[in-house]
Amino acid sequence: MANTLMRKRPSDDLITELSEMTRHITDVAKTEFDNLSTEQLFWQPDKNSWSIAQCFAHLNAFHRFYVPTFVERIKNSRFQEPADYFQSSPLGHSTYMKVKLGKLKNVKRKLISPKDYNPLVNKNLKIDTVMEDFYKYQDRLLEVMESARKINIRKTKTSFSVRPIVKLRLGDAFQYIVYHAERHIEQARKVKNHPRFPK
Repeated sequence: MANTLMRKRPSDDLITELSEMTRHITDVAKTEFDNLSTEQLFWQPDKNSWSIAQCFAHLNAFHRFYVPTFVERIKNSRFQEPADYFQSSPLGHSTYMKVKLGKLKNVKRKLISPKDYNPLVNKNLKIDTVMEDFYKYQDRLLEVMESARKINIRKTKTSFSVRPIVKLRLGDAFQYIVYHAERHIEQARKVKNHPRFPK
């Protein structure tokens, strides 16, 4: 089963699919959250649950790690010849599947956010311009993935944000950050749909 899930696929197709997902995530964010008031953005269902703004602060913290890391890895990769096909490593597949939503856009498993990326714990996470920052990072991520078409995204590896000593194939890291964003967009939508959400 694992071998089927980690099948080879054209590298360009993977980047195209992830780019389309990234654009869709941005469109959903603009449609769902751009017209919210400050009160609505910062409202929490309870003291242990994130607000919509905190969901985006969490995503931006990951973007702040990954986007410049991706740029550096692509620029300095020894594998400047693109490969026709990409295949996930077992580690990469396991990593992005943990954050990927189910077929019904449901969260399949709950995860504990690392302290540095948890807005309830790390009060230094920038939160006043979360939406603007998110859109900028999404645009930059699209540029980064486009530039990655010129290199081998299987042989080029990058650090994993949660444990930098761990190295992921670049294509797997792309999948992780896109699926991770999709996951927290759904979390933010659930906050908005909460019966006590301020009107």
